[in-house]
Amino acid sequence: MEISVRKADLVKELQLVQGIVERKNSIPILSNVLAEAKGGELRISATDLDVSLRGGCAAEVKSEGAITLGAKKLYEIARSLPEGDVRIKMLPDAWAQVDCEQVRFKMAGLPKEDFPALPESKGKGGVALPGAALKDLIARTAFAITAEDARYYLAGALMVMDKDGVALVATDGHRLAYAHRKVALKLSEPQRVLVPRKAIQEIARLLEDEEEAQFQQADNHLVFTVGGRTLASKTIEGQFPAFEKVIAAAGDKQVTLERERLATAIRRVSLLSSERSRAIKLSLSSGQLELLASSPDLGEARESLPTEYKGGPVEIGFNAQYLLDFLGAAGTETVQMDLKDSESQGTLRPAAGGDTDYRYVVMPIRL
Repeated sequence: MEISVRKADLVKELQLVQGIVERKNSIPILSNVLAEAKGGELRISATDLDVSLRGGCAAEVKSEGAITLGAKKLYEIARSLPEGDVRIKMLPDAWAQVDCEQVRFKMAGLPKEDFPALPESKGKGGVALPGAALKDLIARTAFAITAEDARYYLAGALMVMDKDGVALVATDGHRLAYAHRKVALKLSEPQRVLVPRKAIQEIARLLEDEEEAQFQQADNHLVFTVGGRTLASKTIEGQFPAFEKVIAAAGDKQVTLERERLATAIRRVSLLSSERSRAIKLSLSSGQLELLASSPDLGEARESLPTEYKGGPVEIGFNAQYLLDFLGAAGTETVQMDLKDSESQGTLRPAAGGDTDYRYVVMPIRL
């Protein structure tokens, strides 16, 4: 294999696969990327056996071939090179030489035969998803995906596609984020699939400048094609919690607040909240919402926000960070909070209308 490729193109493709490659891996080949030169293109592939990504860029191919090289080190080398064309040449015994102007590196690689086979799209039967809509849904829900590996059936977002549009739902058992966009989808029947957390994060990166994502199921994999790049992920086996009743429930006490003002107050008051629970108390009464945080070791903080609320009083505790996550994703000047009592869920949503039906449910903390 011998090729010449623009530095900027090489760096971009290597940068995109960095999130796929695991830094600590007991299988050496999984720390490498597969570089394949064929037909005027350099293809770069990476996998952790659960999620894989294959991309490519134009290249002057002098001789075809393939080799695997350390993903992180090759990326660092490519970034360090002068601006210009980069020449990569395969040497005997799975070594490679990387040249650019007066700079030369020699890297040890591994044979291409050791690299796992990657899933491919079937070419037909996919669903076209608007890139901007999908990226928006991810931004509003991905933070609610659980980080606990033991709860594998929650370690992803549920993607629901039907004639009304596409929705993403994520939960960690303490909160639930639901976002839906009305878009025209060419579907023969509704689909519900669990997309793993890592795949969700990588799709968001791929959608940065792309207008569309193609999705299809291939055997036991979910395959997304974005801008000529293919991301595949194993499906999550398990039953995602029934969310429809959760998002439909609403409290009888509603208050509308300025989003940024509320976020600032929560950040300020939570400075004296318990580091373990991050709990703050919300006291809603006629004309005001009071925020309170206290800790035996740190002290107490209070702040009042004026409101137009005229209903009955209610006190409830929430994790401050859970509220801030929603306020950071709401994207509107005002938000609406629905409460019932101290032991029932709180529901938040953007107060103004928009293209996205966004609802966020938070379970209370016992204070």
